[in-house]
Amino acid sequence: MVACYHGFQSVVALLSRCPFLDVNRQDKEGDTALMLAAQAGHVPLLSLLINYYAGLDLERRDQRGLTALMKAAMRDRSECVAALLMAGADLTAVDPVRGKTALEWAFLTDSFDTVQRIQQLLRRPQVEQLSHHYQPEWPALPGLVAQAQAQAAPSFLERLQATLSLPFAQSPQEGGVLDHLVTVTTSLASPFLTTACRTLCPDHPPALGTRSKSVPELLVEARAQVCRESKAVPSCLEIPGAQDGEEEAGGGQVGTEPGDDGIGRAANR
Repeated sequence: MVACYHGFQSVVALLSRCPFLDVNRQDKEGDTALMLAAQAGHVPLLSLLINYYAGLDLERRDQRGLTALMKAAMRDRSECVAALLMAGADLTAVDPVRGKTALEWAFLTDSFDTVQRIQQLLRRPQVEQLSHHYQPEWPALPGLVAQAQAQAAPSFLERLQATLSLPFAQSPQEGGVLDHLVTVTTSLASPFLTTACRTLCPDHPPALGTRSKSVPELLVEARAQVCRESKAVPSCLEIPGAQDGEEEAGGGQVGTEPGDDGIGRAANR
């Protein structure tokens, strides 16, 4: 818990190998390691807990009845809220005192970044680029090309206004070219991603409100699948008909009673 509160990511990574560690253990105030990391805003450490600790309870509550999602929303930890939601945290859960959800707590505490992030996830609840069915073509491109070809040349006043306008840093427009560029470069169709890693569940990309399995659980299932496939395929070292020949030789043996063969006679002696 102390490592999660202070953001000691290397310590938490080493503790994930300890088989006797209870990741859902609570302190005197009811906080777990997940709650401390979420309300402190340690996004990489939170992802480490979600992905490498099997049996992590996302809906564990403290003494006030607040979950990790609610505590992160109250502190305006928008990226932690997004990570918890994509890991399967319940957005409809309410606290027992005031009956508020995480989104309502974000409104009450003026956590506008968290409100905007939750609304964005509700519009796009699935990471579709992490699936083999994703098409990397930009859907808005044909319409924009047709609009640019049909549009007349800008006037001198429009060109002057565009030149003198001050650029302000803005977030990438949802569905725009920068947003599409990020989506394509992080998709399974990207050569940068396929050469670096391989997904174990390409048909089930992360989705809002869907509990995702941890890496140890996925590795156990993958090893079991490999073992089942290896047992289903006959070995090339097996000699066809060897078992039948052994059965025939066993069926033609005589003198099984003591005294009928040399072994029996030796035993009787």
